[in-house]
Amino acid sequence: MANRFLGEATVEVEGERYTLRCDFNAMAAFEAESGKEALASFQAAETGGLTITDMRAMFWAMLQHHHPGTTIAQAGAIMSEDAAALQRAILDASPTAKEVGDAGNGKRRSSRKSKAV
Repeated sequence: MANRFLGEATVEVEGERYTLRCDFNAMAAFEAESGKEALASFQAAETGGLTITDMRAMFWAMLQHHHPGTTIAQAGAIMSEDAAALQRAILDASPTAKEVGDAGNGKRRSSRKSKAV
């Protein structure tokens, strides 16, 4: 089953399309590049509380799935064409509770006491 909440956004630069993907691998790559905690940084990005350096690192990390080997400098150049793509990818990966519905983490298990045999 496809993950309909996988955040992706595209940017077109000089006739080439670049796709950002906001997933756990991107978060891990961001942490490795920036040394900062990804979830807190992604929340900060939603409110505009992220440094330019961190925005570029996040943009770079999101490019790696579809465009492996893209450098941090290339990511900055691509981001210069459409910085809002970062926000779109983050928002697409952050659905509202209503959008999630039954697609969340599954049903809660009932607690059962184990029987001695």
